[in-house]
Amino acid sequence: MTTDPHFIVNPAAAGGRAARWWKYAWPVLNKRLTGATFTLSDRQHPLADRLAAAVSAGHTEIVGVGGDGTHHDLVNAAVDHALTSAFTYTPLPLGSGNDWCRTLRVPRHILQWLEMLEKSTVIDHRVGKLTYGEGRERHFVNAAGLAYDAAVVRRCADSDYKHRLIYPVLTALHLPAFQPPRLTLDYNGTQVVGTFHTINIGLGRYKGGGMELLPQASPTADTLALTYATGVPLHRIVTNSWRFYTGSIGRVEGVTTCHARVISVSGPTGLEADGEYLGTTPVRAELIGQRLRVRCGLRP
Repeated sequence: MTTDPHFIVNPAAAGGRAARWWKYAWPVLNKRLTGATFTLSDRQHPLADRLAAAVSAGHTEIVGVGGDGTHHDLVNAAVDHALTSAFTYTPLPLGSGNDWCRTLRVPRHILQWLEMLEKSTVIDHRVGKLTYGEGRERHFVNAAGLAYDAAVVRRCADSDYKHRLIYPVLTALHLPAFQPPRLTLDYNGTQVVGTFHTINIGLGRYKGGGMELLPQASPTADTLALTYATGVPLHRIVTNSWRFYTGSIGRVEGVTTCHARVISVSGPTGLEADGEYLGTTPVRAELIGQRLRVRCGLRP
């Protein structure tokens, strides 16, 4: 890192715990990064405005402090305002899930994060685009999910309890009553029609607080990773749930893992991206030309 970083902090991350954490973290960070600066987002100054102001002020090293939702909002702001080439982005994970940072090998502990910063690698991270509902658009850097994934994310958003275990807990709690929707999935000239428990699309390997649902994903690949489960009975899901955390989900009968450039889904179901509930189908997922320079712990 050749210039001093500017931190954009979302104090509402992790159910509000980020505000308290930042009071203790900033003195540690500022002692090691003496020229660093920071701003806090709030209702009058959302994350998008803070990013635009930072770039306008000449900051070329931006650190986003928060969870997957925080990074999701900052990346969307960068893409929407054509700012992706104006800075290098480093995530500092401070959320409930932090799944994107798992893929990027960015540690949460502040001292380990500082060590990573000194040895970090800059990658050209691909960015996905979702066109959904009545022509709405949203971008993502980790993963998007449909069917049960979207239902769980919606329940997580309504819960007052914010913890990385909330996703797997709600997944197990509501799975028996879930009715898989009948959908049509198109990719690579293949069409699959059936009842889907899950469809996951992304560039990151992890979702839901550590579940490795896209083990074949890469943030620099020229294709999106796709994992879907159709016609899988409940007992098979339960008995193979350990595979969600071992990168072997593709070995479950009825689950397919592959790659695709363009993925389309139609039928009645919801959509989430980077842990944020967005809306409903139809959905089209693809990569965009803009790339984001991301500083992380991945090795070349």
